[in-house]
Amino acid sequence: MFDGYDSCSEDTSSSSSSDESEEEVAPLPSSLPIIKNNGQVYTYPDGKSGMATCEMCGMVGVRDAFYSKTKRFCSVSCSRSYSSNSKKASILARLQGKPPTKKAKVLQKQPLVAKLAAYAQYQATLQNQAKTKAAVPVEGFSWGNYINSNSFTAAPVTCFKHAPMGTCWGDISEGVRVEVPNTDCSLPTKVFWIAGIVKLAGYNALLRYEGFENDSSLDFWCNVCGSDIHPVGWCATSGKPLVPPRTIQHKYTNWKAFLVKRLTGAKTLPPDFSQKVSESMQYPFKTSMRVEVVDKTHLCRTRVAVVESVIGGRLRLVYEESEDKTDDFWCHMYSPLIHHIGWSRSIGHRFKRSDITKKQDGHFDAPPHLFMKVKEVDAAGEWFKEGMKLEAIDPLNLSAICVATIRKVLADGYLMIGIDGSEAADGSDWFCYHATSPSIFPVGFCEINMIELTPPRG
Repeated sequence: MFDGYDSCSEDTSSSSSSDESEEEVAPLPSSLPIIKNNGQVYTYPDGKSGMATCEMCGMVGVRDAFYSKTKRFCSVSCSRSYSSNSKKASILARLQGKPPTKKAKVLQKQPLVAKLAAYAQYQATLQNQAKTKAAVPVEGFSWGNYINSNSFTAAPVTCFKHAPMGTCWGDISEGVRVEVPNTDCSLPTKVFWIAGIVKLAGYNALLRYEGFENDSSLDFWCNVCGSDIHPVGWCATSGKPLVPPRTIQHKYTNWKAFLVKRLTGAKTLPPDFSQKVSESMQYPFKTSMRVEVVDKTHLCRTRVAVVESVIGGRLRLVYEESEDKTDDFWCHMYSPLIHHIGWSRSIGHRFKRSDITKKQDGHFDAPPHLFMKVKEVDAAGEWFKEGMKLEAIDPLNLSAICVATIRKVLADGYLMIGIDGSEAADGSDWFCYHATSPSIFPVGFCEINMIELTPPRG
């Protein structure tokens, strides 16, 4: 079984020898943290190597953080509950295969039916957990399957400066190591393992557990900005156990040496990556702000609308005259369709005056500086290419974000884009978006913001 491996830090550098024949990952020059060995240990939750199991609630945790000198309980509450409720503690001890304590021997006087009932309830709980894990997910569009089955290439996140993490994505690329939940495990507690990025598609990454080498049988897609993906070293600081997948547990007898050799010099996510994700998803527009927006019934004029909600930088706008708040549509906060109050008058644009003569309580005008102007772009380095995949707003249905393809790259940052599955053979329904347009997003944008993505028709 796995007995631990040395954790990682940016403060020290050393290499460790190993009996394994795996080639060591060469250090890569990058702004991402480099994994190094500094002597911290990850352990399998066996209660012997730095981990312990609470005799009251069964929680597995770092032994040093447990209560009392004997480290039998995770908290004062569990210690007291154990003393006052020996029956419950004894049931748990028996179910874990432990001999009953002196205080718990009172349970032996309880009727056999009570013991069997407790055990039956425990087994039912385990079965329910197994059913939950084995539940078939609701069918829907999968970017991973779509990319893999057609050998598509997705536009990188760094192309989308207006999207979350667009300006701070850094050097996240193939080969970066992360810590993720181990789904190939029969333990009742949630455990983790190291995985490497095999392929990137926008925010999504195809991951492979460390130790599988060229075996792709358990590869899986995961959103890099999700809550279940962490930099290497997170488990050590959080007291979470690292356990190798069941499929490959037999491959090595010394997993510690294997991981030290494989991870030394590799890249991982910055330690503050999740904080950066959170910060990049904070938006300046607030609910109840008033803006001028294109009139969807007469595109040649604008009218006043109120921000009802903000999700992923996209605004749900309700026209001010709509009493039941159903006359609405969605657009991005940087959309060229919205402007500050007074914009139409200042440039002589047609404007529909509101039937409401007085501003409603709580509503206030959005400050002019929140509205972005189209800027010049620098196409040097990574840039859009014909055939790349992305997510784009359907210009004929502003509430829908669709699977789309870059059909042609024009000059000055403009792109011709088509909606997958509904394009005309002659390309007559392609539409033009600027590279800085807030109507286009990296693959995976809808997923991290829990927005419905419109898949290709057919």
